[in-house]
Amino acid sequence: MPVFAPSISPPRTIPAFSKPSTSTFASTSSTESAVPISMPPAVSPLAPEEPSTLRGPPSLVSKITLDVDGVSAALASALATSFIAHVLFLKSQVPFPVMQLYRLPGGKSNPRALKLRTELLASFDTLSSHLGTTFTALSTAFALCGRPRAPAEGANTNGTGNGHARPTRRAYLAILVGPSIGSARSKVVFAVDGLAARVWGERDDDDDVSESDGDDDGPDDDDDEASEEEGGSGLSDTDSSAGSDDNDGAETDDDASPPPPSRSPSPSPRPSLSPSPCTSPPLVPRAPTPREPTLSHSEETLHTLRAATRQLAHALATADQSLSAELAPTQTHILLRAPRRFTHPAWIPRQTVTSALDGALHAFQEASSSAADTEDEHGQARAKAAKQKHKVEGVWVACRRPSVEFADADAEGSDVPAAEEDEMIWWSWDGKIVGFAEW
Repeated sequence: MPVFAPSISPPRTIPAFSKPSTSTFASTSSTESAVPISMPPAVSPLAPEEPSTLRGPPSLVSKITLDVDGVSAALASALATSFIAHVLFLKSQVPFPVMQLYRLPGGKSNPRALKLRTELLASFDTLSSHLGTTFTALSTAFALCGRPRAPAEGANTNGTGNGHARPTRRAYLAILVGPSIGSARSKVVFAVDGLAARVWGERDDDDDVSESDGDDDGPDDDDDEASEEEGGSGLSDTDSSAGSDDNDGAETDDDASPPPPSRSPSPSPRPSLSPSPCTSPPLVPRAPTPREPTLSHSEETLHTLRAATRQLAHALATADQSLSAELAPTQTHILLRAPRRFTHPAWIPRQTVTSALDGALHAFQEASSSAADTEDEHGQARAKAAKQKHKVEGVWVACRRPSVEFADADAEGSDVPAAEEDEMIWWSWDGKIVGFAEW
């Protein structure tokens, strides 16, 4: 008996007038090829996408925008400290993140590795403490530079809300990894667009307004207390007048003939439950008005610092091109761009390296502007940034509102004569950070 194999093709249509024959099944294989089958077009997984040809090279500068009107000195120092710690690890200057180096036990390390780690952590602690006062001194120096340009369109010209503008400046911190400043193998720039320019020790206008409001509330409280005292004195006057009437009545009774003495013992006088005429009823204190729970200034500042630090770490982790590089352990130099009037005992002016670092800063500014600009269909903006001579990486930190630009002393096209104290130069930190690989 023949065995028939199942067929996956659709059943054949047999005309009604034709009779089935034994050759029908034999011709099935020959007619299956005539059935049209539509297949989806083949897509190669290695085929490049069309938009990728228009994107161009990835940007070397990451940009983050903080949800603040201006970057305070404390916030700028916290972000700079965190960024330097990230750079040390990404540039292979430390085997672990800096925060984890504090937790490593020192018992299993060899003496040389333990010494290098201790020196690096001590230098990093010193740098962290110096950066806190560095940005405060830099903010003061910026506030004393008095040549503002016209604010940009949409800039915050009324930052304090009472007619007084609080200008902001751009601060640049350079991190050079290499044996010396001139022979750096890697250049990383940390830019703060919106550092609040404020003279250290001056009072804010908002504080004056709040204190004046508090002074205005003072007379109202005094009036309330005075009215309460008057009410209490009125009660005491009424009681005293009632007491004087009782005394007058007693004197009148004494003038009349006294009754004959009684032989029965007089009962002891009962204590009077009425209030004494000399004492006033106690004042009931007002119930405190319930207020909504609000964060204190220190708690709010700490919350802002943590949120900004997490945002910086996320920007570095999701950057178009990572800052990581396999560099041999060497020295790390920290430099700051500040006016000549800037004063801080931990920073030394470096006039000889200003021209070289200004070129690197110019390349960083063009890379950051090209990353923010809208690209055309051929990606010419990023292609232009990729052709720069200096490869400068970094992070651009901006605030919620645009900053007010000030003309530097060496700015081209400035009509106002520049003061020597306002000239922008580079300053180097006098500390020493040396990387290590053993642990």
